[in-house]
Amino acid sequence: MADRNYLYLAPLQSFTDHHFRFAFQSVYGDVDRFYAPYLKMAHDGTMKEGPKIDVLPTNNPIETIVPQVMACSAEEFMVMADYLKSLGYDEINWNLGCPYPMVAKRDLGSGILNKPDKLFSILDNVLPKLDMKLGIKMRMGYEDTSDILTILPKLNDYPLSELIVHARCGKQLYNGPCDYDRFKDVIPLTKHKLVFNGDITTVEGFRTVKELFPEINHFMIGRGAIANPLLFEMIQEDSDEFPEERNELFKEFLTILLERHLLSSNNQGNILIKMTHYWEYFAASFENGQDMYRKVKRCKGIEDYLFCVDTFLM
Repeated sequence: MADRNYLYLAPLQSFTDHHFRFAFQSVYGDVDRFYAPYLKMAHDGTMKEGPKIDVLPTNNPIETIVPQVMACSAEEFMVMADYLKSLGYDEINWNLGCPYPMVAKRDLGSGILNKPDKLFSILDNVLPKLDMKLGIKMRMGYEDTSDILTILPKLNDYPLSELIVHARCGKQLYNGPCDYDRFKDVIPLTKHKLVFNGDITTVEGFRTVKELFPEINHFMIGRGAIANPLLFEMIQEDSDEFPEERNELFKEFLTILLERHLLSSNNQGNILIKMTHYWEYFAASFENGQDMYRKVKRCKGIEDYLFCVDTFLM
């Protein structure tokens, strides 16, 4: 087992965009790889503009970033892959994990996991044309976590860079416990680099996962890292204690995050809504965080918001 733990920031749609990634890396670091939320084709056959802008190299100047695509056909997959290749990327990730029904019912995200023939057909058609490394982020199934027991051995036939496995099925959304027993069954089934994903929100929780799976040393963390941006550092230092400068660092992070949003848009109302959504997560790691979240929701403008943050973190 390698001595070092490799920590990845998960792609969370509408949260871990290039503004967040830049602010995070500028203040905290300790992330080995960032994954950009997925590109997806619109109904008119074009790529959605927001995700296209999110992965532009000019918007991602300082981090190691792996862009993600969501596709249910080889044709759609290659349109997005060609775009990412033109930007200079040499690796992409295929999203087979998104659990939301409006996505899954279209055989996107985790919705394709109970249609393995379609999944493998896409790989068969894409990989000979793909001049890039390809990794997969997946749930363990859609209806049931047992789907992965059939899928993983067949994935050994494909030259994948990694498998990131969220230890739930799609139908669970983000509810209920991770299926640790099933993940343990998965480990000997794959020859690929295996990355654990799911419910790592504290250092103690990370220790539990390490004890369960000592052979795994790559981990992807999403919601826990948004709630507590210091989580990566605390895991690497194996410390449950927040550093003394926690509030100062968090204020610097929030300042950079807000400034980047303000530079990219004149719509301060939308930006305030964005900041409020972030506080749904931020609140979880502060003792009086829910009170702060309620105050943020009552803010009438950016100035109110800044006063609220300054007061909270003083």
